[in-house]
Amino acid sequence: MKKTVLALAAIAASSAAFAQSSVTLYGVVDASVESVKGNANGKSTTFNRVSSGNLAVSRLGFKGVEDLGGGLKAKFQLEATVSADTGASASGRFFDRAAWVGLASAEAGELRIGRQDSLIGAQIAEAIGVQAYDASVVAGTLGGVTYRRIDNALTYIAPTFVPGLTLSAQYSTTVDSTVTGGSPAVLNSAEALNGSKLGRAYGFAADFVQGPLSAGASYINVNSSARLQQENVGLFAYGAYDLGVAKLTAFYNDDTNDGNRAVNGNRLYGFQAAVPVATGLTVTGGYAYAKNVTGYVFNTAGTSVINAAFGAKGTKHDNAGIITLKAQYDLSKRTAVYALFTEVQNGDNARLAITAPSSPTTNDKSSRGVAVGLRHAF
Repeated sequence: MKKTVLALAAIAASSAAFAQSSVTLYGVVDASVESVKGNANGKSTTFNRVSSGNLAVSRLGFKGVEDLGGGLKAKFQLEATVSADTGASASGRFFDRAAWVGLASAEAGELRIGRQDSLIGAQIAEAIGVQAYDASVVAGTLGGVTYRRIDNALTYIAPTFVPGLTLSAQYSTTVDSTVTGGSPAVLNSAEALNGSKLGRAYGFAADFVQGPLSAGASYINVNSSARLQQENVGLFAYGAYDLGVAKLTAFYNDDTNDGNRAVNGNRLYGFQAAVPVATGLTVTGGYAYAKNVTGYVFNTAGTSVINAAFGAKGTKHDNAGIITLKAQYDLSKRTAVYALFTEVQNGDNARLAITAPSSPTTNDKSSRGVAVGLRHAF
């Protein structure tokens, strides 16, 4: 009898411990058919294809939390991009979207260590979106593209001092451990340990949500030159108000290369309105204006084109207007069908393109894309 009681007590204790921790498997599968029109090398081009992640990135993830007692919790997240059109991973690393572990408590705040969203990247994603048809990606912003996520990061999220206000700070010893060159150039971790500050970064963010009002600002500073005192600096701010009949959002993004007098800063500002036109159906329209967007750069693999953050100083008519439309119909809480349309109206010396399929569009030529797809979350 005594042994039975002890065995039951042991089982109860182990069950209680198990109940205090959890691991969640989750993911998104997003696939669409799209047609992107542009102009490469003076010739009209059209790309018709099946694509992945135009509404939300297709992904597979694990996240967990363990209650350590006394209000302290251990947390982790591992998340990988999966291309729904091919089934392949989207990059050379498996957990390319997130790989971090941390501790959190209501009194002390939360600390995360590892690869994770940059603070400015997370804020842009929440406010205006960071997918291929969104203005932040078309314009090649630092927070929306170049430093959307960063390696070797320590992120601190402060406890709530004011209801609705969240304050965060972030530091990275090297924003990208996989690259030894490119534009903007960064060094791998081993080289950074030898005394170089190239690739080191810090950032801050403030978010405020109170009823229908939301607003925020974020900042990132990345050492971008091994020989010169240059930093890539990104600043983003937004404000939104939900009227019920429509949610209105205004935003401003300013990217500069501090110390490089040969380039202009890139500015992007605009607005968007999300209107729930029927049960389950939301239509979002927006207009953004990008300034000083002359150039383009290749990605770190050297294979595809990403719109540049900086154009040559003194270049005139290097601006572009970006029109975005999105319709999303929720078939359930997890499944939605959608349609996207984006048009880029380039100035005489601007050549932005939607998704930059294989080469930059020619100066002064428009680019437009249409996508229709299905997204399922689990």
